Amino acid sequence: MTMWQLTGVIVIVAVVLMVTVVGWLIVHHTRQRKQLIEERLEAVRRLAAEKAAAEKAAAERTLAEQAQATRIAAERMAAKRAAVEKAAAEKARLEQAAVEQAIAEWAVAEQSEAERVQSQRAEVERREAEEVEARMRAVEDAITEWVEAERDGSRLAASAMPGKPPRKTYTRTEAIHQQVRLTAEQVEKEVQEMDFIKNRIQAGVDFLPIEFRQTIDDWKVGKVFRRSTFDDLKLKFRYKAYSLEDGYELLYMYSEWLAQQQQKLRVFVRLMGTSVEKGETIQAAIERAEKNERDKYLEMDVDVIFTLRDIRGILEKLISMENILKELEDVCRRRSEQIIAPSWEAKGSL
Repeated sequence: MTMWQLTGVIVIVAVVLMVTVVGWLIVHHTRQRKQLIEERLEAVRRLAAEKAAAEKAAAERTLAEQAQATRIAAERMAAKRAAVEKAAAEKARLEQAAVEQAIAEWAVAEQSEAERVQSQRAEVERREAEEVEARMRAVEDAITEWVEAERDGSRLAASAMPGKPPRKTYTRTEAIHQQVRLTAEQVEKEVQEMDFIKNRIQAGVDFLPIEFRQTIDDWKVGKVFRRSTFDDLKLKFRYKAYSLEDGYELLYMYSEWLAQQQQKLRVFVRLMGTSVEKGETIQAAIERAEKNERDKYLEMDVDVIFTLRDIRGILEKLISMENILKELEDVCRRRSEQIIAPSWEAKGSL
């Protein structure tokens, strides 16, 4: 083997050894680097796990602290609520006691007032009964005196003028019948006047809203009251509502008059020989008086029947007056509403 061949072999072996060493070094370095990377990854995982564990522990501690704070706050709130409820219950108890005390005092006062009013009402009813009885006796006495005066006048006229026909005398029934007819004429006159007044007030009350609406329509287009505002017109019609006749005073006066006329009818029925029971209606008393008179058969007095018939006619007129007064009360109420809360103000501005 020559020197060059030996040198070539040595070079080849050296190259092979070098490649082998380099390869081993590369492999060794790669293994070390991989191991280092794995160790670093493991360290990172360990740190992440420790961090997660620490964060979890911190979160658990925070939740625990929050739960404890919430529990403490709830306990404080519950204690505060219990204190407030206790105070409210105590206040309610005191208020209820005060209300019960006030109710008890009111009940005592109300009982005393009721007893006083009842006593006063009994005294008033007694005086009214005495006054009614006195008026009834006065009417009876007046009719009796009138009949006696008529008889005495007839006798005096007959004795003073023997040649002149004697003046007509009146029986008690005829005298009462004449008083009934006079009462009927008076009642008829009052009913007509009351109906006229009621219709006049009602016409004013019913026409006022219509007049207001027509005036507003004309005002909108400038036909009337051009310099007036809507409030001016409302005030104008409020004054106009005031100017309407009220009727409440007439309502009160005629209610009293109606009661007096009804009482007068009871007197007439009693003068006809039939006592009127307390609480009995006039209609029932008239029917009983007619029955009592018809039960006499041949001894029946026709004048009594005619007088009772006229008394019934007066009663019917008084019932008509009651209806008129109810209508008048409704008219007065609607007029008051026009003054207090008129419809044209309730609808608002235009």
